[in-house]
Amino acid sequence: MIFREKMAAMIDPTGHTLDFFASMTVCPSDVRKIRAHVAESGARVDPLRNLLITPLFANRDTLSMMREMADAGAKVMFDSGGYYVQTGKVKYEELYMPLLAAYLANPWADVYALPDHVPTTQDSLEIVNRKVRDTVDFSTLFFQELPDALKERAMPIVQGHHQWQVEYCLKAYISLGVRHIGFGSFGTTGKSGGVNVTTSETVKMAKHVVAVAHAHGIKVHLFGLGVPALLAMIKGIGADSFDSSSWLKAAGFGQVFLPFTRAYSISHASTNSELQQGIRFEAFNEMRHLTQHHCDFCCPAHRLQEKKMYRAAHNLVVLQEAVSMVNGKDYARIQQIYANASHHYRREYEKWLQ
Repeated sequence: MIFREKMAAMIDPTGHTLDFFASMTVCPSDVRKIRAHVAESGARVDPLRNLLITPLFANRDTLSMMREMADAGAKVMFDSGGYYVQTGKVKYEELYMPLLAAYLANPWADVYALPDHVPTTQDSLEIVNRKVRDTVDFSTLFFQELPDALKERAMPIVQGHHQWQVEYCLKAYISLGVRHIGFGSFGTTGKSGGVNVTTSETVKMAKHVVAVAHAHGIKVHLFGLGVPALLAMIKGIGADSFDSSSWLKAAGFGQVFLPFTRAYSISHASTNSELQQGIRFEAFNEMRHLTQHHCDFCCPAHRLQEKKMYRAAHNLVVLQEAVSMVNGKDYARIQQIYANASHHYRREYEKWLQ
């Protein structure tokens, strides 16, 4: 009971709702498959109502489909491509003009992320300082070049590893009069620093960004987080929205989600890696029963072994389902899941609460 009360206070401090944006910078055939599978899934939620795409690195047909879905009522956020700079696929200074041209040519999106220079965990203080200055300077210049209609939908990104760097960004962005601010300075790991990770320090900074932004009537989006086990923490930070491509990446590695649990490999029964740990059908079905999740792709569970896109559609539905649970204040069920199926993450949340 005490844990449930703490969780309720943590994940719903203001009564706001949380929105999930599905990252859709994928090939057109994958978009078609995902749309078809989600429509056939029998899911009680719509995981394609909010979409994120990077127009500079998206296939033209994929972008056209996003426009079509926007016309049908979906909300679309344009990402600047900071991830591609972060992973070394493009230089930051090469983003500005192509990104401006792409935004001007596509004035139909709901939110436009301004160009940010993402620091990695391995960067020195000097390099982080430079990237923060780049982000603020170029975002401010970029903002001034946008027409008024797009300025109202512009979203500069807060970067920095230290409080004063974050404050530097916030002061500059608040002065622009924007309605949206993004936060992207989580820790990084993996090859080329392309995987975001949370620490108690980054969670603290994200909460501060939310508090300051909300005090000025500005909404906050968290970039690149989104495994189901982290959703209570994301809601607890107080953010208005987040995006994730984890649903598709995990599917490519044979992994599947369930609400508020980490990913499990459905393709392999065992592995030496804890993060790649396999799960047998019997255990998966027990956890599915615990979380009360069901969709056409995991009933029966062996379907998840058949195709990557089955796993992707299943994972996408699970993410939106978990978001609906926190927005619906289903604390009793969330607490039960953490207590019985996410022991590691329950300990993490209790540590953050302290």
